[in-house]
Amino acid sequence: MTSGRTKEKQAQKVEIRHYSMGKDVVFFVTGGAAHIGAAATARWSNGEEETVHVDVLTLPGHREDRLAAELAAAAASALRRTVAVLAGIHLDRPSREDIEGIVREARLRMKQVLNEWEDRPEESEASGETIG
Repeated sequence: MTSGRTKEKQAQKVEIRHYSMGKDVVFFVTGGAAHIGAAATARWSNGEEETVHVDVLTLPGHREDRLAAELAAAAASALRRTVAVLAGIHLDRPSREDIEGIVREARLRMKQVLNEWEDRPEESEASGETIG
């Protein structure tokens, strides 16, 4: 019996779009059929120690919660501000290898966004850009 899934590796393409909201930033992480699977907010604070607090909401049947939380924490820490990550990555019947590849790509894309952030003005009105 075959699963109907081809042996070919699924195309792995993750896009990250971001929009500034004053000093805060919202990131949209999508791949495949875009949707909202999880939302994570991360708040950076500089009290006695630098800390990042993350909250996550996950829609039933979705598994983007850990990735959304990880990306939000990384962005809040790097940018030293509050961020939100809305993540929705859909693959048809993914293998473990497919999922690991998408996670690697999402991490890489976020790292690219954060590395390029230094060239941006400190504060700007709502704006957006796509990486991916």
